[in-house]
Amino acid sequence: MMSLQLAGQRIVVAGLGISGQASIRFLLSQQAQLKVWDTRADAPVPDDITCPVVRGALPQGYWDDVTTLVVSPGIDLQHEGVQQAMTSEVEVIGEIELFARINTRPCLGITGSNGKTTVTLLLTHILNSCGIRAVAAGNVGKPALSTLDDDVDMVVLELSSFQLETTSSLALEGATLLNLSDDHLDRHKTMAAYSDAKQRIFNHATQALCWREQQLTYPLSLSVQVHEFGLADTADDFGFCNNMITWQGKPLLDISTVQLVGTHNILNIQAAIGLAMCAGVEASAAAAAVATFAPVAHRCVTLPTSDKIRWIDDSKATNAGATIAALTGLGAGKTGRLILIAGGDGKGADFAVLTPYLHQYVDELITLGKDGPALAALKSGAYQVANMPEAVEQARALASPGDIVLMSPACASLDMFKNYVHRAEVFAQAVAGGAE
Repeated sequence: MMSLQLAGQRIVVAGLGISGQASIRFLLSQQAQLKVWDTRADAPVPDDITCPVVRGALPQGYWDDVTTLVVSPGIDLQHEGVQQAMTSEVEVIGEIELFARINTRPCLGITGSNGKTTVTLLLTHILNSCGIRAVAAGNVGKPALSTLDDDVDMVVLELSSFQLETTSSLALEGATLLNLSDDHLDRHKTMAAYSDAKQRIFNHATQALCWREQQLTYPLSLSVQVHEFGLADTADDFGFCNNMITWQGKPLLDISTVQLVGTHNILNIQAAIGLAMCAGVEASAAAAAVATFAPVAHRCVTLPTSDKIRWIDDSKATNAGATIAALTGLGAGKTGRLILIAGGDGKGADFAVLTPYLHQYVDELITLGKDGPALAALKSGAYQVANMPEAVEQARALASPGDIVLMSPACASLDMFKNYVHRAEVFAQAVAGGAE
């Protein structure tokens, strides 16, 4: 049936990244009349991409007779080439929308400024632990299209705002917009546009998990059944009391028994359990599975050292909201001093939201990268350094046994590193090198 729908259709895939390559390979397998465009003039072309490829500027008449453009999430919809396609009445969709039109298995969806990878992987772990074969896909794990041949009962999708803005027909058994904070404003321009993109996750959702402390996380559609999570001591849906996550006022999970730390992870756990319940899992079974879940790499992970200083890799904190979550989660229970390493490319965000948290929780601030000076201006006496090894050296000079050194950048990494994983590796190498 898929071949009948796509065979012979004239389709362009824009972008040769992971998502784009998944779209290309799938469409080639379905005998679509395919050509590929990448905005980068020097983009590498994999050997198995056998259709025509244009890199950089588009030739005259490129969109003639094209029916559909499958655009990768890394390409701005305001790009001149995409706008030309729209003007030529080409339908513009993304890989997730293409997946949604073909997939027949139930799905759960997670979006939000922060925590979505943790919730996606935790939810997938819960489902598999409870006998529901699940795979994580989308913005984490594998591309959604690559799951179509997987023998699974459920697809768990992490969805970015860039993926959602080209998605219109994705049906979800359960969905959550975990939280909203300044992020990607260099592309979305306004918080309203960013929020609108995130809200698209609820377009065809049956149930929603919403953070009761932020109204923007609630679906605008009244047809979606809403369940709430949060830190209140409440008898309504998920709550938190006496170190216990509660469900409808009854103790469900002792937070001291899990490996995830910080108040932000209490919310993440509640959302994941709630989404598992949307898939038919009993609350008690979902809670029991949380205890065997290991934390996501580069998200508030303590590095092994022998110097009695707690070095924490939070490189995945690529916006201010993620760093606020880390500072709140770690700062509230600290006994020593907290030294923060932050900086990189802020993507147009307003760092002023960090100010009260820097004053409340941070004893020393070390900044680096493109927007390091803007961050340093938020706290008197901040140290500005040229690179990550210098940041670690400065932190070591300031720290004493019992202190926390938190690398939580509040920024993207691409001004200095290949990605946030590379940033974490450089941080870990610098920490290990000084400890020898």
